[in-house]
Amino acid sequence: MGNWQEKVAQKKRTTFEKIPKAWVQDQILTDFRDRPYSQVSTYLDEVLPESENEITKLTACQIATKVARRELTSSDVCYAFCHRAALAHQILNCCVEIFFESALERAKELDRILEQTGEVVGPLHGVPISLKDQVNLPGIETTIGYVSYIGEKSQKKSLLAKALEEKGAIFYVKTAVPTAMLASETVSNVHGITLNAVNIEFSSGGSSGGEGALIGARGSPLGVGTDIGGSIRIPAAFQGLYGLRPSNGRIPYMDVTNSYAGQEIIQSVIGPLSASLEDLQLFTKTVVDSHTWDEDPKVVPIPWRDQSSLRQRKLRIGLMLWDKLVMPHPPVIRALKETCQSLLKEGHEIVEWDFPLQKELLETADQVYGADFYQEVEETLKLSGEPILEYMNLARKSCLNGRADPQPLSIAESWELVKKKNFFREQFFKKWNASAALTQEGEPIDAIICPVWPSAAFGANEVKFGVENYTVPFNMLDCASVVLPVTYVDKAIDLPDATYQPANELDAMQFGYYSAEKFDKMPICIQVVCRRLEEEKVLTVASIIQDACRSFEEHTNN
Repeated sequence: MGNWQEKVAQKKRTTFEKIPKAWVQDQILTDFRDRPYSQVSTYLDEVLPESENEITKLTACQIATKVARRELTSSDVCYAFCHRAALAHQILNCCVEIFFESALERAKELDRILEQTGEVVGPLHGVPISLKDQVNLPGIETTIGYVSYIGEKSQKKSLLAKALEEKGAIFYVKTAVPTAMLASETVSNVHGITLNAVNIEFSSGGSSGGEGALIGARGSPLGVGTDIGGSIRIPAAFQGLYGLRPSNGRIPYMDVTNSYAGQEIIQSVIGPLSASLEDLQLFTKTVVDSHTWDEDPKVVPIPWRDQSSLRQRKLRIGLMLWDKLVMPHPPVIRALKETCQSLLKEGHEIVEWDFPLQKELLETADQVYGADFYQEVEETLKLSGEPILEYMNLARKSCLNGRADPQPLSIAESWELVKKKNFFREQFFKKWNASAALTQEGEPIDAIICPVWPSAAFGANEVKFGVENYTVPFNMLDCASVVLPVTYVDKAIDLPDATYQPANELDAMQFGYYSAEKFDKMPICIQVVCRRLEEEKVLTVASIIQDACRSFEEHTNN
Protein backbone atom coordinates (compact mmCIF):
# COMPACT_ATOMS: atom_id res chain seq x y z
CA MET A 1 0.00 0.00 0.00
CA GLY A 2 1.38 3.39 -1.04
CA ASN A 3 1.70 6.46 1.16
CA TRP A 4 -1.48 8.05 -0.20
CA GLN A 5 -3.43 4.84 0.43
CA GLU A 6 -2.16 4.70 4.00
CA LYS A 7 -3.33 8.28 4.56
CA VAL A 8 -6.75 7.41 3.19
CA ALA A 9 -7.05 4.29 5.33
CA GLN A 10 -6.13 6.28 8.45
CA LYS A 11 -8.56 9.05 7.50
CA LYS A 12 -11.42 6.57 7.12
CA ARG A 13 -10.59 4.96 10.46
CA THR A 14 -10.45 8.33 12.20
CA THR A 15 -13.80 9.38 10.74
CA PHE A 16 -15.44 6.08 11.62
CA GLU A 17 -14.14 6.22 15.18
CA LYS A 18 -16.13 9.44 15.66
CA ILE A 19 -19.31 7.32 15.52
CA PRO A 20 -20.33 6.04 19.00
CA LYS A 21 -19.70 2.28 19.21
CA ALA A 22 -23.35 1.65 20.07
CA TRP A 23 -24.29 3.09 16.68
CA VAL A 24 -21.85 0.99 14.64
CA GLN A 25 -23.52 -1.83 12.72
CA ASP A 26 -20.96 -3.89 10.83
CA GLN A 27 -23.53 -5.67 8.67
CA ILE A 28 -25.85 -2.74 8.04
CA LEU A 29 -25.28 -2.56 4.28
CA THR A 30 -25.84 -6.30 3.90
CA ASP A 31 -28.95 -6.10 6.07
CA PHE A 32 -30.22 -3.17 4.03
CA ARG A 33 -29.69 -4.98 0.73
CA ASP A 34 -31.63 -7.98 2.06
CA ARG A 35 -34.76 -5.89 2.70
CA PRO A 36 -37.55 -5.71 0.05
CA TYR A 37 -37.23 -1.99 -0.63
CA SER A 38 -34.62 0.42 -1.89
CA GLN A 39 -35.10 3.69 0.01
CA VAL A 40 -32.65 4.18 2.86
CA SER A 41 -35.11 6.38 4.76
CA THR A 42 -37.64 3.52 4.86
CA TYR A 43 -35.03 1.13 6.22
CA LEU A 44 -33.86 3.59 8.88
CA ASP A 45 -37.46 4.17 9.99
CA GLU A 46 -37.64 0.45 10.66
CA VAL A 47 -34.43 0.09 12.66
CA LEU A 48 -34.46 3.36 14.64
CA PRO A 49 -36.66 4.12 17.68
CA GLU A 50 -40.05 5.63 16.86
CA SER A 51 -39.32 8.53 19.20
CA GLU A 52 -36.35 9.48 17.00
CA ASN A 53 -38.27 8.91 13.77
CA GLU A 54 -40.93 11.35 14.96
CA ILE A 55 -38.18 13.98 15.20
CA THR A 56 -36.30 13.23 11.99
CA LYS A 57 -39.45 13.33 9.86
CA LEU A 58 -39.88 17.00 10.83
CA THR A 59 -38.81 19.84 8.57
CA ALA A 60 -36.37 22.49 9.75
CA CYS A 61 -39.27 24.94 10.10
CA GLN A 62 -41.20 22.48 12.25
CA ILE A 63 -38.15 21.76 14.39
CA ALA A 64 -37.53 25.45 15.02
CA THR A 65 -41.18 25.97 15.99
CA LYS A 66 -41.34 22.97 18.33
CA VAL A 67 -38.05 23.87 20.04
CA ALA A 68 -39.18 27.47 20.53
CA ARG A 69 -42.43 26.22 22.08
CA ARG A 70 -40.43 23.79 24.26
CA GLU A 71 -42.23 20.83 22.76
CA LEU A 72 -38.78 19.45 21.90
CA THR A 73 -35.32 20.14 23.26
CA SER A 74 -32.37 20.99 21.03
CA SER A 75 -30.55 18.06 22.65
CA ASP A 76 -33.19 15.50 21.69
CA VAL A 77 -33.32 16.84 18.13
CA CYS A 78 -29.55 16.82 17.78
CA TYR A 79 -29.24 13.29 19.18
CA ALA A 80 -31.88 11.94 16.79
CA PHE A 81 -30.22 13.42 13.70
CA CYS A 82 -26.70 12.40 14.81
CA HIS A 83 -27.88 8.82 15.31
CA ARG A 84 -29.66 8.70 11.95
CA ALA A 85 -26.74 10.34 10.14
CA ALA A 86 -24.37 7.75 11.62
CA LEU A 87 -26.44 4.88 10.22
CA ALA A 88 -27.05 6.63 6.90
CA HIS A 89 -23.31 7.12 6.48
CA GLN A 90 -22.64 3.41 7.04
CA ILE A 91 -24.92 2.64 4.08
CA LEU A 92 -24.34 5.58 1.76
CA ASN A 93 -20.79 6.75 2.58
CA CYS A 94 -22.01 10.35 2.69
CA CYS A 95 -20.03 12.01 5.53
CA VAL A 96 -16.36 12.99 5.57
CA GLU A 97 -16.24 14.77 8.93
CA ILE A 98 -18.22 13.76 12.03
CA PHE A 99 -18.32 15.83 15.22
CA PHE A 100 -21.33 14.64 17.18
CA GLU A 101 -19.85 15.42 20.60
CA SER A 102 -19.39 19.13 19.97
CA ALA A 103 -22.83 19.26 18.33
CA LEU A 104 -24.48 17.76 21.41
CA GLU A 105 -22.64 20.22 23.64
CA ARG A 106 -23.88 23.05 21.45
CA ALA A 107 -27.43 21.68 21.74
CA LYS A 108 -27.19 21.60 25.55
CA GLU A 109 -25.96 25.19 25.52
CA LEU A 110 -28.95 26.25 23.40
CA ASP A 111 -31.30 24.46 25.81
CA ARG A 112 -29.74 26.32 28.74
CA ILE A 113 -30.13 29.66 26.96
CA LEU A 114 -33.80 29.01 26.23
CA GLU A 115 -34.42 27.84 29.78
CA GLN A 116 -32.70 30.83 31.36
CA THR A 117 -33.92 33.60 29.04
CA GLY A 118 -37.16 32.24 27.66
CA GLU A 119 -35.98 33.37 24.21
CA VAL A 120 -34.47 31.57 21.23
CA VAL A 121 -31.18 32.90 19.87
CA GLY A 122 -32.63 33.10 16.37
CA PRO A 123 -34.96 31.48 13.82
CA LEU A 124 -32.71 28.40 13.52
CA HIS A 125 -32.50 27.71 17.27
CA GLY A 126 -31.88 23.99 17.67
CA VAL A 127 -31.96 23.13 13.94
CA PRO A 128 -29.22 20.66 12.91
CA ILE A 129 -27.63 21.72 9.62
CA SER A 130 -25.22 19.58 7.61
CA LEU A 131 -22.43 21.25 5.67
CA LYS A 132 -20.78 20.39 2.40
CA ASP A 133 -17.10 19.72 3.03
CA GLN A 134 -16.10 23.08 1.54
CA VAL A 135 -17.58 25.01 4.46
CA ASN A 136 -14.83 25.69 6.98
CA LEU A 137 -15.08 25.18 10.73
CA PRO A 138 -12.06 25.80 13.00
CA GLY A 139 -10.21 22.65 13.99
CA ILE A 140 -11.92 20.48 11.38
CA GLU A 141 -10.39 19.29 8.10
CA THR A 142 -11.54 20.47 4.69
CA THR A 143 -10.11 18.01 2.16
CA ILE A 144 -12.44 18.72 -0.82
CA GLY A 145 -11.61 15.24 -2.04
CA TYR A 146 -7.82 15.61 -2.10
CA VAL A 147 -5.58 13.14 -0.26
CA SER A 148 -2.90 15.83 0.09
CA TYR A 149 -5.28 17.94 2.24
CA ILE A 150 -5.83 15.20 4.81
CA GLY A 151 -4.61 16.37 8.21
CA GLU A 152 -4.86 20.09 7.43
CA LYS A 153 -7.36 21.57 9.88
CA SER A 154 -9.15 24.80 9.10
CA GLN A 155 -8.17 27.93 10.99
CA LYS A 156 -11.16 30.01 9.91
CA LYS A 157 -14.92 29.72 10.10
CA SER A 158 -16.78 30.42 6.87
CA LEU A 159 -18.89 33.56 7.13
CA LEU A 160 -22.02 31.60 6.21
CA ALA A 161 -21.36 29.13 9.05
CA LYS A 162 -20.91 32.03 11.42
CA ALA A 163 -24.19 33.62 10.31
CA LEU A 164 -26.13 30.35 10.64
CA GLU A 165 -24.62 29.55 14.01
CA GLU A 166 -25.48 33.00 15.37
CA LYS A 167 -29.11 32.28 14.44
CA GLY A 168 -29.14 29.02 16.41
CA ALA A 169 -27.98 26.34 13.94
CA ILE A 170 -26.15 23.22 15.14
CA PHE A 171 -23.43 21.71 12.92
CA TYR A 172 -22.71 17.99 13.34
CA VAL A 173 -21.28 16.62 10.04
CA LYS A 174 -19.56 17.70 6.86
CA THR A 175 -20.49 15.78 3.76
CA ALA A 176 -18.72 14.11 0.87
CA VAL A 177 -17.66 15.74 -2.40
CA PRO A 178 -15.83 14.54 -5.52
CA THR A 179 -12.21 15.49 -5.94
CA ALA A 180 -12.06 19.28 -6.41
CA MET A 181 -15.90 19.38 -6.65
CA LEU A 182 -15.61 19.05 -10.41
CA ALA A 183 -18.16 16.34 -11.20
CA SER A 184 -21.84 15.48 -11.23
CA GLU A 185 -20.83 12.27 -9.42
CA THR A 186 -19.57 12.15 -5.81
CA VAL A 187 -16.45 9.99 -5.72
CA SER A 188 -12.86 10.56 -4.63
CA ASN A 189 -9.79 8.67 -3.53
CA VAL A 190 -10.37 10.08 -0.05
CA HIS A 191 -13.75 8.53 0.68
CA GLY A 192 -14.83 6.38 -2.28
CA ILE A 193 -18.29 6.71 -3.81
CA THR A 194 -21.44 8.13 -2.24
CA LEU A 195 -24.64 6.25 -3.09
CA ASN A 196 -28.16 7.46 -3.79
CA ALA A 197 -30.52 7.48 -0.80
CA VAL A 198 -33.56 6.60 -2.92
CA ASN A 199 -31.89 3.68 -4.67
CA ILE A 200 -28.27 2.78 -3.97
CA GLU A 201 -27.84 1.42 -7.49
CA PHE A 202 -27.83 5.04 -8.64
CA SER A 203 -25.43 7.94 -8.20
CA SER A 204 -26.13 10.51 -5.49
CA GLY A 205 -25.20 13.22 -8.00
CA GLY A 206 -22.58 15.86 -7.42
CA SER A 207 -20.80 17.72 -6.36
CA SER A 208 -23.00 18.18 -3.27
CA GLY A 209 -23.76 14.45 -3.39
CA GLY A 210 -23.02 13.85 0.28
CA GLU A 211 -25.62 16.47 1.17
CA GLY A 212 -28.16 15.00 -1.23
CA ALA A 213 -27.67 11.48 0.10
CA LEU A 214 -27.77 12.45 3.78
CA ILE A 215 -30.87 14.64 3.41
CA GLY A 216 -32.49 12.01 1.19
CA ALA A 217 -32.07 9.52 4.05
CA ARG A 218 -33.50 12.17 6.43
CA GLY A 219 -30.18 12.20 8.28
CA SER A 220 -30.33 15.99 7.97
CA PRO A 221 -33.30 18.34 7.79
CA LEU A 222 -31.40 21.09 6.02
CA GLY A 223 -28.00 21.25 4.37
CA VAL A 224 -25.58 23.57 2.60
CA GLY A 225 -24.24 22.87 -0.88
CA THR A 226 -22.44 24.78 -3.61
CA ASP A 227 -23.19 25.02 -7.32
CA ILE A 228 -20.99 25.97 -10.26
CA GLY A 229 -22.57 23.72 -12.88
CA GLY A 230 -25.51 22.12 -11.10
CA SER A 231 -23.91 20.85 -7.90
CA ILE A 232 -26.88 21.74 -5.67
CA ARG A 233 -29.59 21.02 -8.21
CA ILE A 234 -28.34 17.65 -9.47
CA PRO A 235 -28.15 15.89 -6.06
CA ALA A 236 -31.47 17.48 -5.10
CA ALA A 237 -33.10 16.12 -8.26
CA PHE A 238 -31.54 12.65 -7.95
CA GLN A 239 -32.91 12.28 -4.40
CA GLY A 240 -36.25 14.01 -4.95
CA LEU A 241 -35.37 17.03 -2.80
CA TYR A 242 -35.67 20.79 -3.00
CA GLY A 243 -32.62 22.92 -3.74
CA LEU A 244 -31.92 26.59 -4.36
CA ARG A 245 -29.19 27.80 -6.68
CA PRO A 246 -28.99 31.49 -5.66
CA SER A 247 -27.40 34.15 -7.81
CA ASN A 248 -23.81 35.12 -7.18
CA GLY A 249 -23.57 37.63 -4.34
CA ARG A 250 -26.76 36.77 -2.48
CA ILE A 251 -25.38 34.21 0.00
CA PRO A 252 -21.86 34.78 1.43
CA TYR A 253 -19.04 32.64 0.03
CA MET A 254 -16.33 34.25 2.16
CA ASP A 255 -13.82 31.74 3.60
CA VAL A 256 -15.42 28.78 1.83
CA THR A 257 -12.71 26.52 0.37
CA ASN A 258 -12.92 26.04 -3.38
CA SER A 259 -11.04 24.77 -6.40
CA TYR A 260 -10.00 27.38 -8.93
CA ALA A 261 -10.77 30.09 -6.39
CA GLY A 262 -9.62 32.81 -8.78
CA GLN A 263 -11.88 31.71 -11.64
CA GLU A 264 -14.71 34.23 -11.70
CA ILE A 265 -16.14 33.92 -15.20
CA ILE A 266 -18.68 31.38 -13.94
CA GLN A 267 -18.68 31.67 -10.18
CA SER A 268 -19.59 29.01 -7.66
CA VAL A 269 -22.50 29.93 -5.39
CA ILE A 270 -23.65 28.49 -2.08
CA GLY A 271 -27.18 27.59 -1.06
CA PRO A 272 -29.55 25.19 0.71
CA LEU A 273 -30.96 21.70 0.07
CA SER A 274 -33.87 20.22 2.01
CA ALA A 275 -36.88 17.94 1.87
CA SER A 276 -39.05 21.04 2.30
CA LEU A 277 -39.50 24.12 0.13
CA GLU A 278 -40.35 26.19 3.21
CA ASP A 279 -36.95 25.28 4.65
CA LEU A 280 -35.21 26.83 1.65
CA GLN A 281 -36.99 30.07 2.37
CA LEU A 282 -36.21 29.88 6.10
CA PHE A 283 -32.52 29.41 5.28
CA THR A 284 -32.33 32.14 2.64
CA LYS A 285 -34.30 34.73 4.58
CA THR A 286 -32.29 34.05 7.73
CA VAL A 287 -29.01 34.56 5.89
CA VAL A 288 -30.19 37.65 4.02
CA ASP A 289 -31.50 39.15 7.26
CA SER A 290 -28.04 38.63 8.79
CA HIS A 291 -26.67 41.45 6.59
CA THR A 292 -23.49 39.54 5.76
CA TRP A 293 -22.72 42.25 3.20
CA ASP A 294 -21.28 44.18 6.15
CA GLU A 295 -18.37 41.68 6.18
CA ASP A 296 -18.30 40.14 2.71
CA PRO A 297 -17.84 42.80 0.00
CA LYS A 298 -19.09 40.35 -2.63
CA VAL A 299 -22.54 40.07 -1.07
CA VAL A 300 -25.08 42.39 -2.68
CA PRO A 301 -26.81 44.52 0.00
CA ILE A 302 -30.38 43.62 -0.93
CA PRO A 303 -32.74 43.15 2.06
CA TRP A 304 -35.36 40.39 1.94
CA ARG A 305 -38.22 41.30 -0.40
CA ASP A 306 -41.60 39.71 0.30
CA GLN A 307 -43.17 38.32 -2.88
CA SER A 308 -46.48 37.06 -1.47
CA SER A 309 -48.37 39.44 -3.77
CA LEU A 310 -47.58 37.00 -6.61
CA ARG A 311 -50.27 34.76 -5.16
CA GLN A 312 -52.88 37.38 -5.97
CA ARG A 313 -52.37 37.30 -9.74
CA LYS A 314 -51.94 35.01 -12.70
CA LEU A 315 -48.39 33.82 -13.35
CA ARG A 316 -46.83 33.84 -16.80
CA ILE A 317 -44.59 30.80 -17.19
CA GLY A 318 -42.20 29.94 -20.01
CA LEU A 319 -42.01 26.21 -20.74
CA MET A 320 -38.83 24.65 -22.12
CA LEU A 321 -39.51 20.95 -22.69
CA TRP A 322 -36.05 20.43 -24.14
CA ASP A 323 -33.10 22.42 -25.44
CA LYS A 324 -33.05 20.91 -28.96
CA LEU A 325 -29.78 19.15 -28.07
CA VAL A 326 -30.65 16.40 -25.58
CA MET A 327 -34.23 15.16 -25.26
CA PRO A 328 -35.19 14.36 -21.66
CA HIS A 329 -36.49 10.90 -20.84
CA PRO A 330 -40.27 10.24 -20.98
CA PRO A 331 -40.97 10.73 -17.24
CA VAL A 332 -39.25 14.14 -17.28
CA ILE A 333 -41.39 15.27 -20.22
CA ARG A 334 -44.49 13.93 -18.47
CA ALA A 335 -43.59 15.81 -15.27
CA LEU A 336 -43.32 19.09 -17.16
CA LYS A 337 -46.56 18.56 -19.08
CA GLU A 338 -48.46 17.61 -15.94
CA THR A 339 -47.08 20.67 -14.19
CA CYS A 340 -48.37 22.83 -17.04
CA GLN A 341 -51.79 21.17 -16.79
CA SER A 342 -51.84 21.96 -13.09
CA LEU A 343 -50.95 25.61 -13.67
CA LEU A 344 -53.45 26.05 -16.48
CA LYS A 345 -56.21 24.64 -14.30
CA GLU A 346 -55.41 27.32 -11.71
CA GLY A 347 -55.67 30.05 -14.35
CA HIS A 348 -51.96 30.66 -14.98
CA GLU A 349 -50.52 31.15 -18.45
CA ILE A 350 -47.98 28.98 -20.25
CA VAL A 351 -45.92 30.09 -23.27
CA GLU A 352 -43.19 28.21 -25.09
CA TRP A 353 -39.59 29.10 -24.32
CA ASP A 354 -36.25 28.28 -25.88
CA PHE A 355 -32.81 29.86 -26.13
CA PRO A 356 -31.30 29.66 -29.63
CA LEU A 357 -27.73 30.12 -28.35
CA GLN A 358 -27.83 27.05 -26.08
CA LYS A 359 -25.17 25.07 -27.99
CA GLU A 360 -22.72 27.98 -28.12
CA LEU A 361 -23.32 28.75 -24.44
CA LEU A 362 -22.55 25.16 -23.39
CA GLU A 363 -19.40 25.08 -25.50
CA THR A 364 -18.22 28.31 -23.88
CA ALA A 365 -18.96 26.94 -20.41
CA ASP A 366 -16.80 23.89 -21.17
CA GLN A 367 -13.92 26.20 -22.04
CA VAL A 368 -14.38 28.09 -18.76
CA TYR A 369 -14.42 24.92 -16.65
CA GLY A 370 -11.31 23.63 -18.41
CA ALA A 371 -9.49 26.96 -18.71
CA ASP A 372 -6.28 25.58 -17.16
CA PHE A 373 -6.87 22.08 -18.60
CA TYR A 374 -6.96 20.66 -15.05
CA GLN A 375 -3.45 21.88 -14.26
CA GLU A 376 -4.41 22.85 -10.68
CA VAL A 377 -6.00 19.44 -10.13
CA GLU A 378 -3.00 17.54 -11.47
CA GLU A 379 -0.54 19.55 -9.38
CA THR A 380 -2.58 18.94 -6.23
CA LEU A 381 -2.88 15.21 -6.98
CA LYS A 382 0.91 14.99 -7.42
CA LEU A 383 1.44 16.26 -3.87
CA SER A 384 0.14 12.94 -2.55
CA GLY A 385 0.73 10.68 -5.52
CA GLU A 386 -2.94 9.74 -5.78
CA PRO A 387 -4.16 8.82 -9.27
CA ILE A 388 -6.57 10.86 -11.35
CA LEU A 389 -10.05 9.31 -11.46
CA GLU A 390 -11.85 8.32 -14.64
CA TYR A 391 -14.57 10.95 -14.32
CA MET A 392 -11.87 13.63 -14.38
CA ASN A 393 -10.44 12.22 -17.59
CA LEU A 394 -13.93 12.35 -19.09
CA ALA A 395 -14.37 15.94 -17.95
CA ARG A 396 -10.97 16.91 -19.31
CA LYS A 397 -11.83 15.41 -22.67
CA SER A 398 -15.09 17.37 -22.71
CA CYS A 399 -13.24 20.58 -21.93
CA LEU A 400 -11.00 20.12 -24.96
CA ASN A 401 -14.03 21.03 -27.07
CA GLY A 402 -12.23 20.33 -30.32
CA ARG A 403 -8.94 21.98 -29.32
CA ALA A 404 -5.96 20.11 -30.67
CA ASP A 405 -3.49 21.50 -28.15
CA PRO A 406 -4.50 20.80 -24.51
CA GLN A 407 -2.90 23.89 -23.00
CA PRO A 408 -4.29 26.35 -20.45
CA LEU A 409 -6.00 29.33 -22.01
CA SER A 410 -4.06 32.54 -22.39
CA ILE A 411 -5.15 35.79 -20.70
CA ALA A 412 -6.49 37.03 -24.04
CA GLU A 413 -8.50 33.82 -24.50
CA SER A 414 -9.91 34.14 -20.98
CA TRP A 415 -10.96 37.72 -21.67
CA GLU A 416 -12.69 36.52 -24.79
CA LEU A 417 -14.70 34.07 -22.66
CA VAL A 418 -15.79 36.95 -20.43
CA LYS A 419 -17.02 38.81 -23.50
CA LYS A 420 -18.94 35.73 -24.63
CA LYS A 421 -20.52 35.29 -21.19
CA ASN A 422 -21.69 38.90 -21.21
CA PHE A 423 -23.08 38.46 -24.71
CA PHE A 424 -25.08 35.36 -23.69
CA ARG A 425 -26.50 37.16 -20.66
CA GLU A 426 -27.51 40.17 -22.72
CA GLN A 427 -29.21 38.02 -25.36
CA PHE A 428 -30.97 35.85 -22.77
CA PHE A 429 -32.52 38.75 -20.90
CA LYS A 430 -33.34 40.51 -24.15
CA LYS A 431 -35.32 37.42 -25.13
CA TRP A 432 -36.86 37.31 -21.64
CA ASN A 433 -38.13 40.87 -22.05
CA ALA A 434 -39.36 40.07 -25.57
CA SER A 435 -41.57 37.33 -24.13
CA ALA A 436 -44.06 40.13 -23.40
CA ALA A 437 -45.15 39.77 -27.03
CA LEU A 438 -46.24 36.18 -26.31
CA THR A 439 -48.34 36.70 -23.19
CA GLN A 440 -51.97 37.71 -22.99
CA GLU A 441 -51.33 40.78 -20.84
CA GLY A 442 -48.27 41.96 -22.75
CA GLU A 443 -45.95 41.45 -19.78
CA PRO A 444 -42.74 39.35 -19.74
CA ILE A 445 -42.80 35.88 -18.24
CA ASP A 446 -42.32 35.54 -14.48
CA ALA A 447 -40.31 32.32 -14.63
CA ILE A 448 -39.23 29.38 -16.75
CA ILE A 449 -39.87 25.73 -15.99
CA CYS A 450 -37.58 23.16 -17.57
CA PRO A 451 -35.77 19.89 -16.78
CA VAL A 452 -33.04 19.69 -14.17
CA TRP A 453 -31.48 16.65 -15.82
CA PRO A 454 -32.44 14.62 -18.91
CA SER A 455 -33.00 11.51 -16.77
CA ALA A 456 -34.10 10.70 -13.23
CA ALA A 457 -30.44 10.02 -12.39
CA PHE A 458 -27.63 7.85 -13.68
CA GLY A 459 -26.23 4.64 -12.26
CA ALA A 460 -23.45 4.57 -9.72
CA ASN A 461 -20.13 4.61 -11.61
CA GLU A 462 -21.92 5.57 -14.85
CA VAL A 463 -20.89 9.22 -14.89
CA LYS A 464 -20.39 9.03 -18.67
CA PHE A 465 -24.16 9.47 -18.85
CA GLY A 466 -23.90 12.80 -17.05
CA VAL A 467 -25.46 15.57 -19.16
CA GLU A 468 -25.50 19.03 -17.58
CA ASN A 469 -27.35 20.76 -20.42
CA TYR A 470 -30.13 22.01 -18.15
CA THR A 471 -28.09 23.23 -15.20
CA VAL A 472 -24.92 24.82 -16.63
CA PRO A 473 -26.74 27.53 -18.65
CA PHE A 474 -28.20 29.06 -15.51
CA ASN A 475 -24.75 29.20 -13.93
CA MET A 476 -23.49 31.08 -16.96
CA LEU A 477 -26.57 33.34 -16.87
CA ASP A 478 -26.51 33.58 -13.05
CA CYS A 479 -30.24 32.94 -12.67
CA ALA A 480 -31.91 32.09 -9.38
CA SER A 481 -33.18 28.51 -9.71
CA VAL A 482 -35.17 26.08 -7.57
CA VAL A 483 -35.43 22.30 -7.91
CA LEU A 484 -38.98 21.10 -7.28
CA PRO A 485 -39.96 17.40 -6.97
CA VAL A 486 -43.26 16.70 -8.75
CA THR A 487 -43.63 12.96 -9.52
CA TYR A 488 -41.96 9.56 -9.86
CA VAL A 489 -41.04 7.32 -12.79
CA ASP A 490 -43.87 4.90 -13.55
CA LYS A 491 -42.72 1.98 -15.68
CA ALA A 492 -46.29 1.31 -16.76
CA ILE A 493 -46.76 4.68 -18.47
CA ASP A 494 -43.27 6.18 -19.01
CA LEU A 495 -42.49 4.06 -22.05
CA PRO A 496 -39.76 5.04 -24.52
CA ASP A 497 -40.82 6.68 -27.76
CA ALA A 498 -39.84 4.19 -30.45
CA THR A 499 -40.37 6.80 -33.18
CA TYR A 500 -37.95 9.37 -31.75
CA GLN A 501 -34.97 10.27 -33.95
CA PRO A 502 -32.03 11.57 -31.84
CA ALA A 503 -30.75 15.02 -32.73
CA ASN A 504 -27.06 14.15 -32.33
CA GLU A 505 -24.63 11.60 -30.90
CA LEU A 506 -25.05 12.75 -27.29
CA ASP A 507 -28.81 12.70 -27.64
CA ALA A 508 -28.65 9.18 -29.07
CA MET A 509 -26.55 8.00 -26.14
CA GLN A 510 -28.97 9.49 -23.62
CA PHE A 511 -31.98 8.10 -25.53
CA GLY A 512 -30.46 4.62 -25.53
CA TYR A 513 -29.76 4.83 -21.79
CA TYR A 514 -33.43 4.97 -20.86
CA SER A 515 -35.19 1.96 -19.40
CA ALA A 516 -38.58 2.35 -17.73
CA GLU A 517 -37.83 -0.72 -15.64
CA LYS A 518 -34.45 0.55 -14.47
CA PHE A 519 -35.69 4.00 -13.47
CA ASP A 520 -39.02 2.87 -12.02
CA LYS A 521 -40.02 4.73 -8.82
CA MET A 522 -37.12 7.19 -9.05
CA PRO A 523 -38.16 10.79 -8.26
CA ILE A 524 -38.62 13.34 -11.02
CA CYS A 525 -37.97 17.01 -10.36
CA ILE A 526 -38.37 20.09 -12.49
CA GLN A 527 -36.42 23.33 -12.42
CA VAL A 528 -38.01 26.72 -11.79
CA VAL A 529 -35.90 29.64 -13.01
CA CYS A 530 -36.20 33.40 -12.44
CA ARG A 531 -33.89 36.27 -13.29
CA ARG A 532 -30.66 37.12 -11.54
CA LEU A 533 -31.01 38.04 -7.83
CA GLU A 534 -34.68 37.03 -7.75
CA GLU A 535 -34.34 34.44 -4.97
CA GLU A 536 -37.49 35.57 -3.17
CA LYS A 537 -39.47 35.43 -6.40
CA VAL A 538 -38.26 32.01 -7.52
CA LEU A 539 -39.05 30.52 -4.09
CA THR A 540 -42.54 32.02 -4.18
CA VAL A 541 -43.20 30.91 -7.76
CA ALA A 542 -41.99 27.40 -6.89
CA SER A 543 -44.39 27.38 -3.95
CA ILE A 544 -47.31 28.43 -6.17
CA ILE A 545 -46.41 25.71 -8.67
CA GLN A 546 -46.18 23.15 -5.89
CA ASP A 547 -49.62 24.12 -4.59
CA ALA A 548 -51.08 23.87 -8.09
CA CYS A 549 -49.56 20.41 -8.62
CA ARG A 550 -50.89 19.16 -5.28
CA SER A 551 -54.35 20.55 -5.99
CA PHE A 552 -54.36 18.95 -9.44
CA GLU A 553 -53.27 15.60 -8.01
CA GLU A 554 -55.98 15.67 -5.34
CA HIS A 555 -58.61 16.54 -7.95
CA THR A 556 -57.39 13.76 -10.26
CA ASN A 557 -57.34 11.16 -7.47
CA ASN A 558 -60.85 12.10 -6.39
